[in-house]
Amino acid sequence: MSTSPTANWRTTLRGTVSLFLLGMVGVLVVAVSVVPTVRMVPELARLPYPLLLLLAAVNSTVLLAVFVTLGTLTAPKINLHSHVFSWATRDDFQWETFRTSVPQAVGVGVSLFIVATLLDVVFTQFVAIETATALSDAESLRALAESIPIRLFYGGITEELLIRWGLMAPIAWVIWRVQSRNTTGSNPPTETTMWAALVLSSVLFGVGHLPAAAATSSLTLPYVVRIVSLNAVVGIGFGWLYWHRSLETAMIAHMMFHVTLVAFSATLIVLT
Repeated sequence: MSTSPTANWRTTLRGTVSLFLLGMVGVLVVAVSVVPTVRMVPELARLPYPLLLLLAAVNSTVLLAVFVTLGTLTAPKINLHSHVFSWATRDDFQWETFRTSVPQAVGVGVSLFIVATLLDVVFTQFVAIETATALSDAESLRALAESIPIRLFYGGITEELLIRWGLMAPIAWVIWRVQSRNTTGSNPPTETTMWAALVLSSVLFGVGHLPAAAATSSLTLPYVVRIVSLNAVVGIGFGWLYWHRSLETAMIAHMMFHVTLVAFSATLIVLT
């Protein structure tokens, strides 16, 4: 018996909302951290906290909604998988498949940190990096600890929804559709198509880190190349996991990258 269009629409909406709510965890974590800055604006200082939180979250919320919707409209059509989306639309999370992919995700996350660190060592030979005001060890450790929720929830979850689900999938779908016009049948996307989408979305992932970098250093051309290149390399690793495993596997790898980064940074602060 075929499924009615109304039922399909409802299950798709359920999957979209589930991913959106998952991504909102990261959005709210960032918003909470931004509220003190918003409160410094004289016109906003007396607003109640919930309204300040709403103001801090509104832009990211709209962006997340748009990108999650774009991913929903394209990812399933080119066999890019999300366990959460499958659970919400078909009541099938595939726990065993996800569980067996976790060790690979952890290994990729740690490996990407090592690769990025080694590349950064090379970049520092050619790129002058402005240093911020020196902090005490206690201040550095506190700042590092305060960044953990943002790194794990916004970086690990929300960024993956934005870049892999909401950007890589639509790019791959557009390329696939253009190619399909010149072929017969409904062949799946080629590896070339997927690699093109993976690399392009990863470069855009790197570009997306420039505003935060600009807050701490001047964006000279060498510095821009460094930021974009390092993040693009890491993004390619996450994108590969998304392509060959699942969105959630990429999320675990992204989180593990930051766990390793925080552990390494804390060790350096303590020992140096």
